[in-house]
Amino acid sequence: MYRYLIILLLSVVVIHPPGHAQEEHSELFARQKSGLYVIEVTDQASSNKNIIGSGFLLFRDGLLATNYHVVSAHVLHPDKYNLEYKDSEDQRGDLEVVAVDVVNDLALVKIRSDEPVQLQENWAFNITRELPEQGAPIVAMGNPYDIGLSLVPGTYNGQLKKSFQKNIHFTGALNPGMSGGPAVNMRGEVVGINVAGAGNSVSFLVAAEYLIELVQRYRRHDGVAYDSLQEQITQDLVDYQARLVDDLLAGDWNLTEFGPLMVPTVVQPYVDCSGSTSEVDDDLRYEQHTSDCGVHDRIFLSNRLDTGMIEIDFGWYISDQLNQIQFYNLFETADFLPFNRASIDDVTEFRCHEDITRFDWLDDVPFKSTYCVRAYLDYAGLHDVLYAAKSLLDRSEGVYLHYTMSGVTEDKARQFNEQFIRAVQWK
Repeated sequence: MYRYLIILLLSVVVIHPPGHAQEEHSELFARQKSGLYVIEVTDQASSNKNIIGSGFLLFRDGLLATNYHVVSAHVLHPDKYNLEYKDSEDQRGDLEVVAVDVVNDLALVKIRSDEPVQLQENWAFNITRELPEQGAPIVAMGNPYDIGLSLVPGTYNGQLKKSFQKNIHFTGALNPGMSGGPAVNMRGEVVGINVAGAGNSVSFLVAAEYLIELVQRYRRHDGVAYDSLQEQITQDLVDYQARLVDDLLAGDWNLTEFGPLMVPTVVQPYVDCSGSTSEVDDDLRYEQHTSDCGVHDRIFLSNRLDTGMIEIDFGWYISDQLNQIQFYNLFETADFLPFNRASIDDVTEFRCHEDITRFDWLDDVPFKSTYCVRAYLDYAGLHDVLYAAKSLLDRSEGVYLHYTMSGVTEDKARQFNEQFIRAVQWK
């Protein structure tokens, strides 16, 4: 999940629950451990480990599953980083990436065909097509903190409701290094793929259905060459954001009262909203109220760049202590930043267009509007978009409308912009 340096312990560890479950889990681990792998990305210059994750065998031909974020450095820079595996017997070898699904953070890797590795049919993991009932026991396997292949018991708690990507909520402790390992039911069938931990035994799995789809795509196309992976990743991102934006635009844009405005909030169940009001303080000479909504699914592209999120904000400022000029100077300081992580090596500078705009459905009140776009350097056609409009009222009161979108095409951004602006009304 993240970079770390840690002393490698070569022992295989099993974390045991008590009682009868201990025997059941121990037997399960004994049956499955031959199909578990440590996956290492190593720096060619120093031969030191850069990223460590986990993987598991799908077929006897040496096809393994893992997370995209585990192998991303090798995919993006195969001339700088090697990709290797270590099995449960500490045997090592080279891997190659044959298929990726960045949207769902999955990758298929294959043991190099020139490696003399003997694999047994019964080492491969089967993938279930039936999700467990909520509360059913499941077990995550992987290589936490690089201390050795381990088993972590937990509970299946269903797919996330407030998420466009239907990842699974796993009540169990996923730790760095377990990314890409399998989470299985008590028959040893893969329910999901370890992807992230959020602390306090709240963790997340990629649903197994997406792995099935990736395997099917791999079989249809017999793998993808490294030099064409970037093009495929770009198209996957374009398709994903088109589905997301279209789904948002088709949602319930009913309005909620917010200060002097009526604004859209939860247009789809996966849009998460919160609100805040400034604390009462004698030194604070104005009131500030915000409504913050968003789609918070993050798609990992590299250690410097993620994408996929959408943020929708509204603000209302009002004062009975500041005159109009003082208030305007205060209100003008409200600024906005992109919602995703990116570096100067990943995106261009924002290009912005500013204007004074009047909307007839908003009583022709003037707004100072700003529309900014920055392009992705390695993913042609994708952009981050930032929009903000601040009212220019003739009193010590102001409202702003704001959204940011990451990884969208310009035509989808324009469609969203039009519906977003037209959805807002005065009370």
